[in-house]
Amino acid sequence: MDKMMLAAAINEASTKEQNPNVPYGVEEIARDAIACAEAGAAIVHFHTRDAVTGEQIWDSFDAYAEAIKLIHRECDVMIYPSFPPMRPKEERFAHVIALAEDPSVKMEVVAFGVGSTNMGSYDPVEGSLSSHANVNTHEDAMYFIESMRSRGIAYNLGVRDVGHLRHIAVYRDMGLVQEPLTVEMTLTERDTYGPYPDAKGLMMYLDMLPKDMRCNWFAVVHAAHEDGAAFRRISMLAAAMGGHVRLGLGDNPLLDGKPHTNEQHVEIVAEMARQAGREVATAADARRLMGLTT
Repeated sequence: MDKMMLAAAINEASTKEQNPNVPYGVEEIARDAIACAEAGAAIVHFHTRDAVTGEQIWDSFDAYAEAIKLIHRECDVMIYPSFPPMRPKEERFAHVIALAEDPSVKMEVVAFGVGSTNMGSYDPVEGSLSSHANVNTHEDAMYFIESMRSRGIAYNLGVRDVGHLRHIAVYRDMGLVQEPLTVEMTLTERDTYGPYPDAKGLMMYLDMLPKDMRCNWFAVVHAAHEDGAAFRRISMLAAAMGGHVRLGLGDNPLLDGKPHTNEQHVEIVAEMARQAGREVATAADARRLMGLTT
């Protein structure tokens, strides 16, 4: 099996109230990303956030560029930014395109969810269900993929439901995406979309991948219960089955009921890789697996 890539999502929308180790400002983000890289993460993903309030700074070219440059002074980890939801595509991705075009930033990879999803967390005690939609149209996806492909940037394609893999199959038939592809498959406990976070749910995704497609697949467990059982279960399955794992406080601010650091999340999954007889991929290994180097 290939070496196992670890991608650390270090903050997303998690808050310091949930876990004081969630990084906010540029300097905290940079320190955390470097620690994750030293622990074994080949890829780091973050949202730029206000240093005091943690408010999302979705589309700040300057904040992303500053953080990425600070990180790259210390390590060569691959980094991908975020972007705002629910805006016209030209506005939504403008800062990502600007980062891709700036040679001093040296951005190599981005990620985009290829399907729309009814989001919402269910509270069985209260009997309540929060509700909002994450809308990613085919037009948005094709614009994003072509914008990155034409600039030599690798792209991870995120799926939140099994049918989203059909989108990727069609994009491949159209010649829009080239192999090897990298696909992030999300499973969740609290939210009400996608397969359940168990072996059957993971296999639902894997069975939908075209058999002849060269693909790096990442297991992503989002909004797991604090005991960490689902996260550990799916991560161990990915390690044993040749997959890769996205981890971090951005997806799960608590693990084993404890406020771990992002670095500790990396160390936990790196140990799973070793138990499965796999080496942990370096950033250089990840570039090769994603087709960025020959």
